[in-house]
Parts: sequence; structure tokens; C-alpha cells
Amino acid sequence: MPRFQLNEPNESMFNLKILIMSLRDLLESGANVSVTVTLDDLRTIFHEAAKGARSAVQEQPAEEFLTRKDVLALLKIDSSTLWCWEKTGYIKSYPFGGRKRYKREDVEAIRTGKKGGHDEGR
Repeated sequence: MPRFQLNEPNESMFNLKILIMSLRDLLESGANVSVTVTLDDLRTIFHEAAKGARSAVQEQPAEEFLTRKDVLALLKIDSSTLWCWEKTGYIKSYPFGGRKRYKREDVEAIRTGKKGGHDEGR
């Protein structure tokens, strides 16, 4: 709740000072508060929020995932081989809607020999 301070009368007028609450105090008070914002302020808030969201999206490149069938075709392997590789940790699968998906970069590393052979430690 806002705190009020009543000063001594000054020429028959009372000076009412409202002590400003911090935002945390306001939130913790559970008070029902209405906030008035001008349309220009609202536009500014949305533009700033959109800038932050766009920069966060641009920083992270989207990862491409492949289906089990795609991996088997690209690597020219049997499904039992892929299963064995998953169990030993040679390739990692990611669940999407109850189905397994594999990162394209992981599959490409195996396909080009950068994973597993002599190039793995480099």
C-alpha cells in the first residue's frame, strides 16, 4: 500500500507527499494497480522488445535435424548399425514428437570421416 506523509499546515494548506514505492514493494503488496501508458510509449516498448527478440534469434543459427530414414540413406547403413551407434554414444538422437531426429552436422561428421577415424581428436 502507498505510504502517505502529512506535513504541518503551511498557510492553511496541507502538503501531502506520497512516498514512492519501489516496484518490488508494489508487486509484493498484491495491490490492484492500474497503469496508464500513452500510445507512443507503448510503441516504444514494443519496438525495444522486438529489437531484443530479433537479435536473439539472429545470434543462434537454426539447427537442422534429419529423420531416421534420412540418416540411413545418407550414411548407407542398416537400422541395426544406427541403433548400435546410438547405444554406444557414437551418434546422439533427439526426441521430436515421439520420434527420433539426428543433427545434420553429426551425420555429416560421420559421413565425411571427421568423427570416429583419425580426425576425431583434432
